[in-house]
Amino acid sequence: MQFIKPGSNYDFVGKRRFAAIGSAIAVTVAFLIAVVGSFVDTPVSPKYGVDFAGGTEILIKVADGVTIEQLRAGLGEVGLSDDSVQRFGGSGLEYKVRVESVNYGANEFFETVESTLKADYGEDTWVRFEWDPEQSIKMSAKATRTISPAEVQGKLTALNPDVTVEESKVEHNALIVSFPGVTDAVKGTLSGALGANQFEVLSVEMVGPSVGAELRRQGLLSIVFALALILVYVAFRFDLSFAPGAVAALGHDVAITIAVFCLLGREFTLPTIGALLTIVGYSLNDTIVVYDRIRENLIRYPRRDLGDVVNVSLNETLSRTVLTSITTLGAVGALMAFGGPIIADFSLALAIGVLVGTYSSIFVASPMILFLQKWLPVEVPVLDEEEPELRAR
Repeated sequence: MQFIKPGSNYDFVGKRRFAAIGSAIAVTVAFLIAVVGSFVDTPVSPKYGVDFAGGTEILIKVADGVTIEQLRAGLGEVGLSDDSVQRFGGSGLEYKVRVESVNYGANEFFETVESTLKADYGEDTWVRFEWDPEQSIKMSAKATRTISPAEVQGKLTALNPDVTVEESKVEHNALIVSFPGVTDAVKGTLSGALGANQFEVLSVEMVGPSVGAELRRQGLLSIVFALALILVYVAFRFDLSFAPGAVAALGHDVAITIAVFCLLGREFTLPTIGALLTIVGYSLNDTIVVYDRIRENLIRYPRRDLGDVVNVSLNETLSRTVLTSITTLGAVGALMAFGGPIIADFSLALAIGVLVGTYSSIFVASPMILFLQKWLPVEVPVLDEEEPELRAR
């Protein structure tokens, strides 16, 4: 199937300088947005989801007729601001409650528990109290003698009716006090403000800040390692002069996709990293097809100027490139329309990547071969005995 008339001769190579200037500006802006924005808080600084920033994210579905103002008013009783509550999905009944701390109010609660137990049993009864509210909802209380967990829980019920106390399974005379956490605080305040049957907690996701930082670092490294391995692959698969263009095109696609996400205020999550790696794979496939045709045409037209060979190759693969992009965008469009809010950002990243990847395969990857000729000249491939027909095609 030919989407573009065979024999077309669009001068892509002749416009490579304009494309290079535009791409350089776009990538520079993307770099400033992503890197500088990570250190200086701006309206377009990268926004990290709970996967990378850490915290607690609660998805709530309310009954028909409950407004976001009522929801925010109820959550205000536990100290959450209006910005912590956002609409989620297209039904108008689902909301995302975001709390930066993994265990909202845990530190204050455990401090009160420590002072209460010291007052009730005496300070000499307790060896130590240990907790880390940023990483856990549990506190360890080590005593000098055996104390009934049920007795302690009864004393702490006045502080919070949902608190639980149990014996430690790894340490003698130690109790584990579990903080109900932000989820129970949200449930409790909404039950009083809206009614217990007026809302439902659909999901809760909690990630500690150190875990989030590690996931963020690993996500970045996964993209860097993917580009490095692609550089090696293309260098062996074709020629070293082809490899920098492929990597430059892929880096270009990833950078611009990240910049668009920042400009739109979309959050970066683990699915977003998956989408960026998918974009790398899609764009590489498109670039490899063009590179294959360039190598074939170097054999077919050994005396022609390299720029002419690249231009002919781009025109010969143009119909395939455009058709692939259109069909892929159709599938991605279906995901965006019917996939729901869970994969909305994933689908958006793919859509941006397909569009930018199509551009980079034509105006970044192949023209880069010409740009690097002074330092990495292209070697004309030698025909194998099984490929004599290439010169005749």
